[in-house]
Amino acid sequence: MTDPIKDSGPVLVGKMKITDGERAKRKELTRAPKPKLASTLVLTCGTGKHQKILMGQRSKRHDFMPSVYVFPGGRVDRADSYAPYAGELSTRTARILESAYSPRRARAVVLASVRETWEETGLMLGAEARMTRNLNNESYDAFREAGYLPDLSGIEVFGRAVTPPHRHKRFDAWFFVKHMGDIAPPAITDSHELLNVGWFTFDEIEKLETQRATDMMLRVLKGYLKANSPPETIFYSRAVRGEFKMLQFP
Repeated sequence: MTDPIKDSGPVLVGKMKITDGERAKRKELTRAPKPKLASTLVLTCGTGKHQKILMGQRSKRHDFMPSVYVFPGGRVDRADSYAPYAGELSTRTARILESAYSPRRARAVVLASVRETWEETGLMLGAEARMTRNLNNESYDAFREAGYLPDLSGIEVFGRAVTPPHRHKRFDAWFFVKHMGDIAPPAITDSHELLNVGWFTFDEIEKLETQRATDMMLRVLKGYLKANSPPETIFYSRAVRGEFKMLQFP
């Protein structure tokens, strides 16, 4: 079986651009901030060289990683823990996530990626169903009003990365992937979070301005997609005493 970590090649690639504003904010802190739980969803469609990935450009007004292209994603919120949903996590993804969290929290991490995808790109990953509860949450209420439940089907975890301590904001981010099929890319829109949202081939992404973390996970994704089947462990990047460690989890 192909190893998506080894076969991804060198993963410490790209650039780690830190703006003067980000550097100044970090200097204001007496110690490294604790990473906040976050979730990212990489959506793919098509095959081969024509395979495309959904990405968008962060606004230059952001005080964390401004102007660069990223996958949709963000922090896990309280509402993610009790939102109704459709579908179930795969046995593999549930096992990996539940080695770190309770089943409810594990599911919340994946739901956060579905919610963030809707908020940032206008793409609603849902299954037709009636959501009877009003959660008083703008995003989940949008699913309810559209007649959908957030759908966990087909989402697999492929990586995890913790922002290094020299950043003024840090995230313990889990990376998920879902293949939309060999179809025309679904319609998407810009948002206040992401601009120039679009579907890009791997070659097109190389011409975009990205951060090292994104480049790293793209390399890991390429290895994952080449594998005959999803691996039992996932790629895990974190800094230990100032040095980056490329690990496997769990």
